[in-house]
Amino acid sequence: MKKLLIVILTMLIETGLLWGMSIFIKWDFMETIFLGALLIVAILWLFLYFSNHNQNVFYASVKGLTGADAGGVKLFRFRFPPIILGLILYMVLSLCVTIFYYYDYFI
Repeated sequence: MKKLLIVILTMLIETGLLWGMSIFIKWDFMETIFLGALLIVAILWLFLYFSNHNQNVFYASVKGLTGADAGGVKLFRFRFPPIILGLILYMVLSLCVTIFYYYDYFI
């Protein structure tokens, strides 16, 4: 129940953030909903990926220069805690809403 509440709260915060950005840049909300959600997930994924990458480079350089074992190189695994799950679920739902809204243009 707590995880479901976090997922819903994440989706509401993201909706508010994208709605505020659409007002700020004077675009229609439907034009920013999917691309904004995709951008937020991409930024989060890149941040998590490159922080793991930098840690692995540091461990490898310490091992190569000094021979001391500073820690093992870890494989990047994208995990799905409730906040990330909410972001991804919002992205999928926004894609569905965008396709439904612009359905006439796809035919």
